[in-house]
Amino acid sequence: MTELDLLNLAHAEGDDIMSAFGQIVTITFAMVIGIYYFLNEAKIGLKLFSYLIYTVGMFLYFGVMISHSNIVVGVNEALQALPKDHLARPTLHYLAVRGSWVGILESALITGGFWVLWLSIAYLLFVWKKSDHMPRATH
Repeated sequence: MTELDLLNLAHAEGDDIMSAFGQIVTITFAMVIGIYYFLNEAKIGLKLFSYLIYTVGMFLYFGVMISHSNIVVGVNEALQALPKDHLARPTLHYLAVRGSWVGILESALITGGFWVLWLSIAYLLFVWKKSDHMPRATH
């Protein structure tokens, strides 16, 4: 593969990772709404079933993110293996950012964000009580 092909692949895989994370955020917000309006007062069986289905969806997207991340790692290794004196400036900048604290922090935030969202739904579903925070409607 050429340098341009590798950069395009890295860009496409990065887009796929962000798209999958966007889907994770979307299904998490759907669960928040479901918990607020319906699941907060449901019995434990329905809560467990909902959390199981939510978990399957979350880990499906997380698996997609991990597989695309592994491709990005391979692309980075391939780009670093190219002779440095022949690399284009965008490639040099891409490698510099990916290897810096910015690239590491991005990976950590995406991975940490997944776990925070997943555990937050568990808290909202099994611990948080709507009645503790809001009066019940009487009409």
